[in-house]
Amino acid sequence: MSNIILCGFKSSGKSTLARQIAEKTGLHYIDTDHLIGSDYPYLQDNPAIFREQEKKVIAALEEFQNCVIATGGGAILDPANVAVLKKLGKIFYLKVEKEELKRRLLKDPLPAFLDQESPEASFEKMYQEREPLYLSIADVVLQSSDVEDFLLKKYHHF
Repeated sequence: MSNIILCGFKSSGKSTLARQIAEKTGLHYIDTDHLIGSDYPYLQDNPAIFREQEKKVIAALEEFQNCVIATGGGAILDPANVAVLKKLGKIFYLKVEKEELKRRLLKDPLPAFLDQESPEASFEKMYQEREPLYLSIADVVLQSSDVEDFLLKKYHHF
C-alpha cells in the first residue's frame, strides 16, 4: 500500500486530519514539521534553513510505506519535494476557503512567513503563489467541508 499525503496551507487541518486517518486505518502517522525537531520554532524565523531541513526530512521518507503524512504548508514550493511526495503516494490537497484560511492565519501571533507590517497583502501574495501549486500536484482536492465524509465513507476500507 502506498502512503496518503496531505498538503495545504498552514492551519488547514493537515496534522489533525492525518492523525484521524491514522487512528481510523491503523496506518503510521508522520508530520514532517514534527520531524524537523526541537529547532522548529527557531527555524521558522530562518526560511532558507527551514526549507533545507524540510527537504532533508522529506527525502528521508522515500522508503516509507503505509503512512499518513502531513506536510508543512510550504513543502510544495520545492520541486524536489514534490517529486519525492509524488513517488510516496496519493497527494490530497486539504482546501480551506480563502476567507476562512485568512481568518485563521491573521491571528496573533502572525506566522513568521507573513510580512508583519502588511499581513493582508502578504497573505494575498502567498495565496496566489501557492494555491495553483497545490491544485497542480494534488491527486485529490478535498474541501475542508468534506473531511468528515472522507473519513467516514471513502477511506473506511483501510
